[in-house]
Amino acid sequence: MADKRAFAQFDVGYLDNPKIMEVFDESPIAILMHFASVLYCAQHLTDGVITAKPMQRKVGGTNGDADLLVERGLWHPPGHGCEYCPQPDAGKVYVHDYTEHNRTSGGVKRSAEAGKKGAAARWGNKNADPNANRMRTAYESHSDPQCDSDEIAMARERERKREREEAKASSSEPSRPDVEQVISSFSELLKANDVKHKPGQAWRTAARLLIDKDGYTPEQILYVARFATTDEFWKSNILSIPKLREKFEALKIKAQAHNNPQPQRMDHSARARAKEADMLARFNAQNDQPFLEIEG
Repeated sequence: MADKRAFAQFDVGYLDNPKIMEVFDESPIAILMHFASVLYCAQHLTDGVITAKPMQRKVGGTNGDADLLVERGLWHPPGHGCEYCPQPDAGKVYVHDYTEHNRTSGGVKRSAEAGKKGAAARWGNKNADPNANRMRTAYESHSDPQCDSDEIAMARERERKREREEAKASSSEPSRPDVEQVISSFSELLKANDVKHKPGQAWRTAARLLIDKDGYTPEQILYVARFATTDEFWKSNILSIPKLREKFEALKIKAQAHNNPQPQRMDHSARARAKEADMLARFNAQNDQPFLEIEG
């Protein structure tokens, strides 16, 4: 008897994909969420569209894990810039390249219809479509999984080649003391918050870009990082150096405002008392002797 369970297709090199490896270095739970999202799409025939929260509940993920998948292009929110994937509705995300590897809901429906017609033909149903077998063969060869045009297939292959080359170049970068200092110090800040993490090549690349491209010193980076890992809101969202770099400008402004608050305004009487106290202090300093103090 045929196995009627739904299946999703995964490349045997899934965990060796450079993009997957980078995310795994930062959060294995995020990869488990991605895996769960593909299975969910295949089970419910959503054509690659999911809601993030149920995936988090399935594997115990966090908002940070979901943000990481979006940041690395494994999930696409509305308005994304991937030229190969459709735009999801508000509140949804699209699993990158889902229909490149898996059947669409329309394809499954056509396959089921072709199978019924083929079965009817084999059993001698007079009303069966004589072209059923040809229809089924045509569907299976072109839509299982859904096939891309030659142009899109070539573009995808160029994208994969570029990603492999970038990953290889990043992994061969020489060790730098300033980059390692940022990674080590940020790791200690996360440990203080009991955050599990695993620094990888993505951390080194982000730290290097903060220094070389964005023009910040390690001290400036860690000044912002200390704020990000102690602020009640940001400490649950900034869990990696790539995320720190993504939000760095906003975090820098907030850190400066937090550590250098504007002086509060004084009312008229308070200003007058402050002025009198300042004049008294100056007089005492000039005469080197105590003088009558003015009570506030």
